[in-house]
Amino acid sequence: MRTLWLLLLALCTAARADERAPFMWQVEGPKATHYLLGSIHLMPREAQQLPGPIQDAYDAVDGLMFETDIGKMGQPQTQLGLLASARSPQGLKAEVGDKMYAELARYAAQLGMPMSLCQPYKAWFCALSLEVFTYRKAGFTGDDGIDEQIYRWAQEDGKTVRWFEPPSEQIGLFTGMPPALARDFLASSMDHGVSAGDDDPTAILRAWRDNDTAAIAQLDAELKHRYPAVYQHLLAQRNRNWLPQLVRVIEGERATMVVAGAAHWVGPDGLVALLKARGYKVSPYVAPESQLVTQLRPPLQSVAWRR
Repeated sequence: MRTLWLLLLALCTAARADERAPFMWQVEGPKATHYLLGSIHLMPREAQQLPGPIQDAYDAVDGLMFETDIGKMGQPQTQLGLLASARSPQGLKAEVGDKMYAELARYAAQLGMPMSLCQPYKAWFCALSLEVFTYRKAGFTGDDGIDEQIYRWAQEDGKTVRWFEPPSEQIGLFTGMPPALARDFLASSMDHGVSAGDDDPTAILRAWRDNDTAAIAQLDAELKHRYPAVYQHLLAQRNRNWLPQLVRVIEGERATMVVAGAAHWVGPDGLVALLKARGYKVSPYVAPESQLVTQLRPPLQSVAWRR
């Protein structure tokens, strides 16, 4: 595995004319060219500088579209509301049973995560806590996530910002989980076949940096095979829900960069495949020949937002 200083060196290298941005595609609409970017929601601070081609595409658009309203998600009342919804009156053990709770305790001990991050809460919140703890232990934060960085650029530059689903709907994906689905979601977070090995934070970052769409598609396929209900709820169904809005963006006059998690774009249920099935020409982004050298945008001051 390459060291982080090599990663930083790669990210800070000026873009060549034939350089392809990781997890970014372009689609020709009838009135404008639009860009589709697969995001990692948490990134290490050392990799904060995004590749030049992403910045080139950002500079070429009038507006941005994200999964949800990032600014509102960062407001204290939103986060306090989420935490209140996550509380379990009888505790996690009563929700998942003795067997799963014992498995969770062993898994948390391996991670070094205190059970207090899960015990008072519902299963879906514990699943999120496992993921966030794993990433933060590896030095990843939401403030440095790709979508968060680009959102701050848009705020600074006054670009139009839209989203696929309001925060209430995105939060409802978890708070509205039936008990059986919430237990499956927690099980998927502990499953070594899905969430360990190739799904550790540094491997995900490496796959993104290397534009290894096949690796992310394989993770999607494993989730679909092992936990089909979780896959449908969090990925496939949301992609189908987003597609009409994405088509309206592509048919519109304003050049737009659409930013969503990398897992949403790849595989047979991914947004790229769904767009191609609609007849759109979607191709990997290649920097224009005129952009032989790209001036990298300096990182902005981080805002107080946590996922």
